[in-house]
Amino acid sequence: MPAWGKFTIGLAAALAAGWISHGPLGRGAAFVDSLQTQADAVLARAEVPGVRARFERDPLNREAILSGDADEFQREGQGQFPGINDRIAAIPGISGYRWEN
Repeated sequence: MPAWGKFTIGLAAALAAGWISHGPLGRGAAFVDSLQTQADAVLARAEVPGVRARFERDPLNREAILSGDADEFQREGQGQFPGINDRIAAIPGISGYRWEN
């Protein structure tokens, strides 16, 4: 079999696997939904009014996008007191976080 044939078969298999996991099986969307639920619970426990977390859905992304009015201490924490950043980063499966203005 020529090299381009092997490449084409491999590419088709990779695209099909990505489409199945993102589309019909929907496990990627369900995972991001669970991250959203966990982030909402963490922010509720932090008791900082107006701070919200969201995740991009198209394409799916595990990075938390935080928004709201939080001062530096609330965001960063101090010493043994974790801030919002540390609490969100501690959620298993989250790849990172960033703040929107």
